Amino acid sequence: MPSHRKLLYWLAFSDGLALLALIFVAVPAKYLLDQPLGVKVLGPMHGALFLSLAAATLSALVRGLLRPGLAAMLLVGALLPLGAFFADYRLRQAYPELHP
Repeated sequence: MPSHRKLLYWLAFSDGLALLALIFVAVPAKYLLDQPLGVKVLGPMHGALFLSLAAATLSALVRGLLRPGLAAMLLVGALLPLGAFFADYRLRQAYPELHP
C-alpha cells in the first residue's frame, strides 16, 4: 500500500522540520530573547507529529508494509535532530515510488 508509505514519508519529513525549528529557532528565541511563544507552538506540534509518526510506523510494521529495521530507523531517527531526514532518505531508497 504505497499511500501508507507516502504518509510515513511526509510524517518523517514534517517531524524532522518541526524538531529542527524547535531546537534551532524556538528554544534559542525563548532563552536568548525571552520569547517563549515559539516553544509553546512548536513543542506540541512536534509532539503530535512524533506520535503520529510512531503510530503510523507501528501500523505499517504490523501490516507488513515496512521492514523492522527501517521501522526502527524511523522511530530512532525521529528522536535525533537530523535523524528524521536520514531515515526519510532510507525510506525513499527502499521504496522508490515515494519520490515526490
